[in-house]
This record gives sequence, C-alpha cells and structure tokens, in this order.
Amino acid sequence: MKKISTIVIKSCVSIFFIFLVLRKVDFSQLAGILKNVSAPFLIWIFGLNYAITFFMALRWYFIVSDFKQKISFLDIWKLSLIGLYFNVLLPTGTGGDAVKIIYITRNQQEKLRLGTSVIFDRLIGSSTIVAMAIISLLSYERDLPARLTFSIALLLIFILLIWLLIFWNRLAIFTGRIFPHRIRQKLKAFYNHLRNYGINSRILFNAVSASIIVQILAIYVQYLAANLVSPGAGVSLPFQIFFIFIPIIWLSAIVPSLGGLGIREYGYFFFFTPYIGKDAAIAMSFLNLMLILSHAIAGGLIFLFFRPGRQNSQ
Repeated sequence: MKKISTIVIKSCVSIFFIFLVLRKVDFSQLAGILKNVSAPFLIWIFGLNYAITFFMALRWYFIVSDFKQKISFLDIWKLSLIGLYFNVLLPTGTGGDAVKIIYITRNQQEKLRLGTSVIFDRLIGSSTIVAMAIISLLSYERDLPARLTFSIALLLIFILLIWLLIFWNRLAIFTGRIFPHRIRQKLKAFYNHLRNYGINSRILFNAVSASIIVQILAIYVQYLAANLVSPGAGVSLPFQIFFIFIPIIWLSAIVPSLGGLGIREYGYFFFFTPYIGKDAAIAMSFLNLMLILSHAIAGGLIFLFFRPGRQNSQ
C-alpha cells in the first residue's frame, strides 16, 4: 500500500508539471519546429548521445579497475545502459543505480566494495558537472537569477562536504558519532570503501578525466539540440549557460516524480524560453526526452539478453 501511494504521489507531481508545460504549448508552432528539424543533424546528435555512454562506462571501469580480470569493459558498458533503462522505467531518477549494484555484485565476494563503486561513480559525475557549472557561472557576464546562483552554490557546498569527509578521516569519524552504533558499523564499512576509491590517485585521475569528457559531450549535445530547434540564426545562445542550466535540470530528477518526467521538461521551458522562445524550449525538452528514451530502449534490449561475460566469484 505504501509503495502504491508513493507511486501515485510521484505520478501526480509529474502530471502537474507536464500540465504546466502543455498549457503553454502552441501545438501548431511546435509541430512546425519539429517538422523543420534537419534529419542529418538529428542523426549526428543521436550518434554523439550514444558515444557518451562509452565514456560513462569507461569512468566506471576505471573505478573498478582492480576487478578488470573478472568484469569486462563490455559488461560495464552493458550495465551502464541497463542503468539508464531503469532510470526511466522506475519511478525515480536513480533507480538504475540500484539495478547496477545488484548486477555488479552478483556472484562476487566483495559485494560492498563493488556496490560502493556505483555510488562513487555517481559522486564523480555530480562533482565534475557542478564544478563546470561554477566555472561557467563565474565566467558568464550576464546577470542570472539569484535563486539559480544560490542553488548551484548549495550544490557545491554539499559536494565539497562529501569530499571533505572522504579526505579528512577524523571528520568522518566525528560525524559518524551522530548515528546509532548499529548503523554506524554499517556506514563505516561503506565509508572505508568510498574513501579507498577517493584517495587512490590513479582511480581518481582516470575517473575524473573520463567524467569531464562525459559532461562536455553531454552539454555539447544539449547545445546542438537547442540550435537544432532554434527559430533563427539571430538567437543568442552562449555556450556557458548550458553548463549552468543543464546541471540544475538534470538534478531535478531527484525530486519525487516519475524519473524526473515533467519536472525536467518544465526546467527546459523555464530556463531556455528567454533565449529561444517557449515553443523552441519545449521542442528542446521533447528532443531531450527522445535522447533519454533512445538510451532506455538500448538498455532495455540489453537487459532482455544480458549475460555477464567474466563475472566470476573471487
């Protein structure tokens, strides 16, 4: 009953934000924009979008490099796509991480260490995109809403706090005292694995390098999508704003909803309307949804036929 009520609440949130977007749509204008989309340009965007998954898998593969004799890169790539599939299928934007943990730890002895790799991978991704947002925010000359700047600043503080806990062991021990003893023991094992990943300079450098490529490519795809639906060459689209707006839109998937559906689309409408107009902004959100679904379809097909390659127990 509790699960059903949770899904109902999340569905209502998504429906509410979809309604907010749809009531602003001029469907004739939207259809005209989508009809005039360049097919070769669109194919190029989808191709780049799939290339991103390679570097996403590479980032995670660097993190689990100690297990490379037992887990192949191809399996990591497949699991990355399966995770994207479940991010769409499950009523949460992070449901894919849970599925990846289940698969990566199957028939393995060091289950917690491997499971922690998924969390660390998510941390690396979030850290690099927030860092890029801060750099873009500092270099962007036009005024932005104070709430946006404040939101990114809060994200930065949260990310820095996590890294401080990873690198400063004494602070982590002190913070852990607020938890009951039973929970503290479980968190200690998880923290030790997270810290071991974080203080390993080889893993950290390789994972961050791959993550920077992921984020730049992902933002570039969004930039191309905006230009694809833009009403004219006279529209100003500073590249920096994509590093500022897109992270906020992506992180909106954390809000209880059906995988961020509705909230994400409203984010595109809210942030990009001043630059390309409301109809083009909605068309951009629709195109982004197609990109997400294309990953999900590939992940769903892999999920149906996935068989681990070299995932043997240690």
